[in-house]
Amino acid sequence: MNDFSYLHTNCLELSLYLGCDKFPHESELQQEWENNKEALLTFMEQVHRGIKGVVTDQQGEPIANATIVVGGVNHNVRTGR
Repeated sequence: MNDFSYLHTNCLELSLYLGCDKFPHESELQQEWENNKEALLTFMEQVHRGIKGVVTDQQGEPIANATIVVGGVNHNVRTGR
């Protein structure tokens, strides 16, 4: 689903796996949180990196369904309605 969403809806979904055990026992959860808390919070802070903004016309009005092309990136992004 992640690849489909990225390619066809411009929605980036992530799945993070900490190990081979998909369903750790409840008694292990607190230690898993402690082991990975700082890394997860640092990762979440990265949302503020990159290019952000609104595509507008010369009058400052948003342009619906504009296509954004970035050189060297083989994936165009379309703005919303």
